[in-house]
Amino acid sequence: MRPDFLLTSSLAKEIYQSLEGLPLIDWHNHLSWRDLSADRREENLTRLWVAPDPYKHRAMRILGVPEEKITGPSSDWERFQAWSAVLPQLVGNPLYHWSQLELSRFFHIQEDLTPESAERIWEQTKEQLQEPGYSARGLLRQMGVEYAAPCVTPGEEIEDWPAIPGVVPSFRGDDLLHPPQELWRKLTRLAGHPLRSLEDLRQGIIPLLDALHQRGCRFADHALDGDFLYCPARSMDPVRMTFGEQPPPPSSQLSSAILRLLLEEYARRHWTVQLHLGALRHTSTRLRKVAGPAGGYAGIGQGWNLQELVALLDDAEQSPQGLPECLLYPLNPADCPPLANLSGAFPGEGLPGKVQLGPAWWWCDHLQGIRACLEASAAYGVLSVSLGMTTDSRSLLSFVRHEYYRRVLSSWLAEKAERGEFPSRRETLVDLATKLSYGNIKEHLRRKER
Repeated sequence: MRPDFLLTSSLAKEIYQSLEGLPLIDWHNHLSWRDLSADRREENLTRLWVAPDPYKHRAMRILGVPEEKITGPSSDWERFQAWSAVLPQLVGNPLYHWSQLELSRFFHIQEDLTPESAERIWEQTKEQLQEPGYSARGLLRQMGVEYAAPCVTPGEEIEDWPAIPGVVPSFRGDDLLHPPQELWRKLTRLAGHPLRSLEDLRQGIIPLLDALHQRGCRFADHALDGDFLYCPARSMDPVRMTFGEQPPPPSSQLSSAILRLLLEEYARRHWTVQLHLGALRHTSTRLRKVAGPAGGYAGIGQGWNLQELVALLDDAEQSPQGLPECLLYPLNPADCPPLANLSGAFPGEGLPGKVQLGPAWWWCDHLQGIRACLEASAAYGVLSVSLGMTTDSRSLLSFVRHEYYRRVLSSWLAEKAERGEFPSRRETLVDLATKLSYGNIKEHLRRKER
């Protein structure tokens, strides 16, 4: 990997050099708590690098690799061979860059992974993976990860999980909008009485959120896909919303009321809520059966109804607790400008960037997507309050994407300055790049501990 990778000018290189030593803060990812708790060590690259990554699985399927070599019964070596044959064909796909970065930064491998080099790389990395720095937590330390927040669901029991320095939970609250039977029983137990109303349900949710808060949780997120319909508060009477011994059947009215309740509780604890908008998750029934709900086959939806989103934020703003800080993640790139624009519709008193566009997410966290997100934040919001980059990944090696983001950011800022659109003073550009790479999210977390 060349030192000037993605850096398009001498100014871009200068900006990036100022960011190289900064720690990483990753406030939303899907790392395994069990692996981190056990400080798990994988024995080969397939188990560490290929098996847990739906991005790679998707690319392999597109190129016609049989499923048995992706998620099926093939040996680890056969699956790695399949991936080594695919990677050279991915020029133009972010996986091509990410994979090179991962091999270079973690394993100091500069040659390309190809069918010809696969066995050498396989053997070299197997030896390295036995070294002390290659356990789950060791890999985080290698990348200078200061703060990582893996998602946990309301059904997970976190009380007995060991404390891990620099690792805290982030709350994935989707299951609360349509509670399954087992979760309903847990909430009933936490409330100490049957759940007959929304306020009873709140009494079951409060201890759950309090326990997470005590473990350091400061972020929650909800996936509001295209099939989610929001019913404004004025359209229903929550007093009449009553339940029985069984969890209530799913309905838009119920999920909307519970979501408002949750936003109140997040605001009470000064958490930041992340709304992931517009994923098209139900595509191939066949692949859902084979690979599960996160198997890499989801699509980009038409976006989320902007009027419904505004109604949700407006209802939350008018609640007794007010609107929590909010990051909006559109999966459809066309939604970046209107969502960045909403930062001006729901500002905070004395609080910069209370509602803002989140980082480029999922299918958009590549060079073009990151640039589009930066452009929208700058043109339709205020770029200088952006919280920067988080991986939203299941892979321990994906933290190199922070370097990728910082390189893209450095070149984008330099190009803007060289065209006269941004100030050309190096110190000004470095200060902005530092805020977007580390400073803003560091201050965001510091503020939540006051």
